[in-house]
Amino acid sequence: MNFPILALCVVGIAAASVYLARRTQQYALAVLAGSAGILLLHSRLYFHFTSDDAYISFRYARNFADGMGLVWNRGEHVEGYSNFLWVVLLAGMSKAGADIVVSARWLGFGFALAGGLGTYTLCRELLDGVRGRVAGVAAAMLLAASGTWALWAMAGLENSLFGALVLGAVVLHLREQEGAKPLSGFAWAAVSLARPDGPILFAVSAAFKLAESILRASPDGDAPARSTPARETLRCAAWAASFALIYVPYFSWRYVTYGWLFPNTYYAKVGSGLDQYSRGLRYAMQFSQEHAAVLLLIVPLALALTSLRRKQSAYVLALVLVWFGASIYVGGDSLVRFRLFTPVMPLFYALIATSAAALVTDLHGARAAPKWAAEGAVALAGMGLLAFTLHASADGFGALGIVLERNAYGDRKAIGRWMHDNLPESTVIAVIPAGTIPYESGLPAIDMLGLNDEHIAHRDLKIGEFPAGHEKYDSDYVLDSKPDIILLLDVLSYGPWSRANYDAYGAGAGLIPAVVNATTNERLFKEYNIRAVEITPGKWLNLLVRRGSTAVEAKTQPVPQ
Repeated sequence: MNFPILALCVVGIAAASVYLARRTQQYALAVLAGSAGILLLHSRLYFHFTSDDAYISFRYARNFADGMGLVWNRGEHVEGYSNFLWVVLLAGMSKAGADIVVSARWLGFGFALAGGLGTYTLCRELLDGVRGRVAGVAAAMLLAASGTWALWAMAGLENSLFGALVLGAVVLHLREQEGAKPLSGFAWAAVSLARPDGPILFAVSAAFKLAESILRASPDGDAPARSTPARETLRCAAWAASFALIYVPYFSWRYVTYGWLFPNTYYAKVGSGLDQYSRGLRYAMQFSQEHAAVLLLIVPLALALTSLRRKQSAYVLALVLVWFGASIYVGGDSLVRFRLFTPVMPLFYALIATSAAALVTDLHGARAAPKWAAEGAVALAGMGLLAFTLHASADGFGALGIVLERNAYGDRKAIGRWMHDNLPESTVIAVIPAGTIPYESGLPAIDMLGLNDEHIAHRDLKIGEFPAGHEKYDSDYVLDSKPDIILLLDVLSYGPWSRANYDAYGAGAGLIPAVVNATTNERLFKEYNIRAVEITPGKWLNLLVRRGSTAVEAKTQPVPQ
């Protein structure tokens, strides 16, 4: 969809949502309807996009549903997923007879709607009265208009689930500041089961929880303390116990099962050093430029000058800033559209919307400016921010990476299904990347990038020079494992590849060291034959077949050199 049409449609839906919300007072319903409409406008570009990494989670979910446990290959315990709650949820859907891929897409859409509703609820906690409600509708519309949020809601991974759970935990924490029962510990445990970096946000909440308890138990000038140290100690202990009741048994199980403090994916992607931090900083800066993160600067201004709820907003701002820091530390991400920032995007837009609303309304109350002028300025600014947020979802360069990845997904799916239909179940494949093809083939697989391979993930290699998750390798280890097939090319070609094609590919694959390491290993072409097969008219699957793998040789043909 071209940009002017997309922008007009989204601005129209957002304006209608705000109008209907104010006219009917059904703010939550307006948020759900508006968010659904805007997300569906994105669907032309995003709804049939599924990340290759999502198929790693799908494979674990299917194996779990089939009774093999949370494993990549039968009998091999390696934690190649980083979304336990999502995998278990998908396994449950599979056990109930639903298709995992379709379930992931629609569950993601549903949790994205829940994220919009949670964003509205958060805004009401940060700013009181009608201002908070209107700001909540605006923030929910901005969230739905974000190509980053829309894509990762539908791409098959846990991002919208994680974001919705974070919102739930944050809202519960804010209500506890006003004396509600300390139940957010349970919610933070769910957040930590959804992703292993969830405890980072829990730690921020714990720091605020402790500070809030100290303040309540301390006298405020001449005024007596609102609580006692004993009572506050008990509240904090109950809160921590509610988190530990769920998280400690889970962490103990995964440590006993897999043997490491962090998932295997962490060791495959994260190291230390200035190159990694520099890559992460570039990632955060690019996100900030494309999502107008400079608008967060109005938050401290609103905290100082307006009636925005200070301690609540400071807490949410701290969560966002700490998450930015953590994303920089791990070196960012190599997947399209800023996946790492999706969990805090609802908090991000809630802070901007409520701070802007507080500044505008308090300024209008302090000065004799016409009401229509203030509301008109807000509307124009809102439309501009909506249009800015939408640019990534319009046709053109912003969508190019999505289109290319979606096309590659079609080839990977065809390759995996050909392998499933034509090769014995015992055939072992070594692949780059290890998502769609291993899932569709159902064959034992070696992940040459190490996300699902403990040995490769724990190699001590330099991190930060190449895209995250594409820096680990060990071709000698792969060759020693004697897979029947080594697949260095994950898309189909218009003709069989020769040795010259592989040499040129290795020389040009500077962003994937595993390919370079494999093609320059003298053992590769001594122990493996170059073969190919036409699996669709005019399109060829190119693979390296171990000498003596007769079952694979029977289904493929040699390529003249």
